[in-house]
Amino acid sequence: MREPSHPLDQPLPSDVAAGESAFIQFYQKYVVFSWSWAWRRTVVFGALAVFAGALFGASHGLHVRVVWEALVVTLVCSTANLALVGAGPMLAAFVRHRAWPLKIERSLIVASVIAGMVLGVVMDDWANGVHDRFMAAHGSLQHVAHAQASDLHSIVTRVLDIVPDLLILFVASGGLALQGYFSENKRWAEHWRHVELLRMSLQKSQADLRLTLLQAQVEPHFLFNTLASVRSLVTTDPQRAARTIDALAQHLRTTLPKIRAETGVAQSTLGEQFAICSSYLALMKERVGDRLLVDISLPPGISELPFPPLLLISLVENAIKHGVEPKPGVTRVWLSARVTGERDAQRLEVRVEDDGAGLKLGMGEGTGLTNIRAQLRVRFGAAASLELFEREGGGVTAKLTVPLEHDS
Repeated sequence: MREPSHPLDQPLPSDVAAGESAFIQFYQKYVVFSWSWAWRRTVVFGALAVFAGALFGASHGLHVRVVWEALVVTLVCSTANLALVGAGPMLAAFVRHRAWPLKIERSLIVASVIAGMVLGVVMDDWANGVHDRFMAAHGSLQHVAHAQASDLHSIVTRVLDIVPDLLILFVASGGLALQGYFSENKRWAEHWRHVELLRMSLQKSQADLRLTLLQAQVEPHFLFNTLASVRSLVTTDPQRAARTIDALAQHLRTTLPKIRAETGVAQSTLGEQFAICSSYLALMKERVGDRLLVDISLPPGISELPFPPLLLISLVENAIKHGVEPKPGVTRVWLSARVTGERDAQRLEVRVEDDGAGLKLGMGEGTGLTNIRAQLRVRFGAAASLELFEREGGGVTAKLTVPLEHDS
């Protein structure tokens, strides 16, 4: 029922606080039937109770034209009204702060509200008695003979007369607060669900920021290499340099809109990443000429699958740098993808292969591959992997495996 970690005398979170009236925040922000709630509620409704008692006392004084009687009636009626609005909540607060077992606490709090109603009736009878004696002394008291409840009609009539009074007593004695008391556990559960959603959202934002920083390391890398190549070609082969610049422009047209888009650093599809790699390989063919052969295979039906951005281009660049460039003669690069695994545990596997210079000591520990593994950990934890191994027939295979996701 109660939240053990939240003290009864401390304000509640705004989505947990409850009370009898949505616009009264002076007492509602505290735990229902706590001391802080009870005395603040008594102050709010007690002011109205005293005002009502003062109006009744003033009315009596104007009628009988006796000031001291007006003061006495005001004091008596105000006291009776204060007892009505304060006794039940205060008694319930006493019970709640005892930290008794939940079933006992609930029963005694309901009993406290009822006791407040009973006390209110007693105090109202006492105040009416005082007023009636004053009126009798002035010869103004009219005795009304009540009909005896000797038939069904009389009984029904008297019950209907009493019901409005009981509703007023119930509300004034804190009865409406029982709903807030019994729904407290539900409000706390909703509050913690909301907190958990905010925590997860914050974690996602932090992960996206980390991904952005990691990806920012990748984006300019190939530009530096390409511009260095163009610089050397400008003097040795101007036409090839021009074609390289054209290929670079095409690659940037393919890549930058996605990178710079609002969601580009967090979301992409396999087809988009293959397009980026394809334009990059076209650029590399201009750099190295006929020494590079490319084979790209993307089966139909999987191009729209979600795939992390800017990982695949790093593997392709790695194949060019460590496989194609160090090897004399022709080198082929393969880029392929497929879905593997059982129906309920499918995975997306992407391979970048080359028949180039092969693995070298420490090749798998470079900045680019370390960056890829870091991004995989942020996105998928242990559910994704990057493997680097020698390819049968020579060269290197880089295999990237991620959980199969369906774009929502």
